[in-house]
Amino acid sequence: MAAAKVDMTLLPPILECPTETPSNNNVADTGPLMNAASNASSSNQSSASTVMSKSKTKFQPSGTKNGRNLCALRWLKQVDANGDKDDFRAYYDKTLTKTQREAYDVEAKQLVATNGWTKAAIKCGTLY
Repeated sequence: MAAAKVDMTLLPPILECPTETPSNNNVADTGPLMNAASNASSSNQSSASTVMSKSKTKFQPSGTKNGRNLCALRWLKQVDANGDKDDFRAYYDKTLTKTQREAYDVEAKQLVATNGWTKAAIKCGTLY
C-alpha cells in the first residue's frame, strides 16, 4: 500500500523527425529515465523527487537569424531536444569543423535573403 502514496507524473511520448539522425541517438539512452520511473513506484517519495530535481533548463537560442542559431535550432529538433546550452556549445565549438560552421553561416544568410527561414527549413534541414 505504500506505493499508492507515490505521485507519478506521466511524460509525453518522444516524437521523432522523419530525417536521418546520428546513430548514437537511440532509445537505449532513455533507459535510466524509464528505470527511475518504474523504481519510483517501489521506493519512497523522496527518491522520486530527487530524480525530478536533476532536470535541466531547456535551451532556447535567441531570435537572431545567423548560422549558429540555425545550427542550434536544427540540433534541438534533430539531435537532442532536451539538450542544454553547454551541450550545444560543446557540439558547435568542439565537434563541428570551421568549414561546417561556415556552411551554416552561408545557409543562414541565404535563408534570410530568400525569406526561407521557416520551421520546415529548420526541422528537416541538413545537419552539417
